Amino acid sequence: MSETTRELVIVGVDSAAFAPLLEILGEREMISAEQLILLETEEREVDPQVFANRTIPVQSLGKFVFNDAQVVVLLRSGDDVATAMAAAEQNGAWVLDAAAITRGDESAALIHPVLNSAELANLERRVVALPSAGAAMVAEALVPLKDGLQSVYVQLNQPVSALGKAAIDSMAAQTACMFSGQDAEIDPAIGHRLAFNQLSTSEAPLSSGHTLSELTLIHDLRRLLGEAVAFDASITTVAVFHGQLANLGVVFKEDIDLEKVRALLGNGARLQLVEQPSTENAVGSEVTLIGRLRQSLLDKRQLNLCAVSDNLRKDVAMNCAQIAHLLLKSY
Repeated sequence: MSETTRELVIVGVDSAAFAPLLEILGEREMISAEQLILLETEEREVDPQVFANRTIPVQSLGKFVFNDAQVVVLLRSGDDVATAMAAAEQNGAWVLDAAAITRGDESAALIHPVLNSAELANLERRVVALPSAGAAMVAEALVPLKDGLQSVYVQLNQPVSALGKAAIDSMAAQTACMFSGQDAEIDPAIGHRLAFNQLSTSEAPLSSGHTLSELTLIHDLRRLLGEAVAFDASITTVAVFHGQLANLGVVFKEDIDLEKVRALLGNGARLQLVEQPSTENAVGSEVTLIGRLRQSLLDKRQLNLCAVSDNLRKDVAMNCAQIAHLLLKSY
């Protein structure tokens, strides 16, 4: 089957990651307009989209028939999307889950395009899971140091866009209200105001005290970097729209050589060393910024550092586009 005769099906046009994904597909000329199919659930009314100077209609997910010439990217979760995923797999399509529908399902391979894309050649199922944006960034930052790692603590400051498009719209409305001197309404889904706020958590903790997102981050990192490394994580939500920042406490098996670590990170794929990384500099970029490397004052085997990236463009949209392109081209 020719690459040009295959189709890329995107489910979730009204999702936060859709616009940057479409932008990357166009910039890289990964597919033609004739190969692109856009789907959305029936309760959402979405206008046609422009791609490669062509207007692409948005079709109803419930009425669409999948086939084995397609790669299906899921940007939205929900029962109807899960049903569609099952139908796509049954009909022989490749499915790329970027919405955590397969979370906890070990039979769905967790693929990062830079770290383990070679595993696509040996999969038993045609279902691929995308790592969470935080896990994708942290794994990229740590893989050059993987052989010497003992444990890692991740403090991830996630932006509001990590909570979805509805949260972005909610914070924008709250911000406008507050700038005009009005009281901002509390976001009903979160239970807190998002604008000009920082949340210790944006979801209800489990019995362990962790949230599901924190456990997902830990689980994804173990699958990408191996069970030999111990992980713990906290995720807070900060009042910025885009760009994630993680402070990492990395404990090595042996005493560390800071200059050696700096050299390893400097040669890492899609990594860039800077003195003071910030989300402002990361948004729109396709690299993870690494900085503030310093030895811990508590443990001479611990290195503290900061990693920053564009959570939507780089760690969801770019990773989606690269994996989908591999599937269209070679599988």
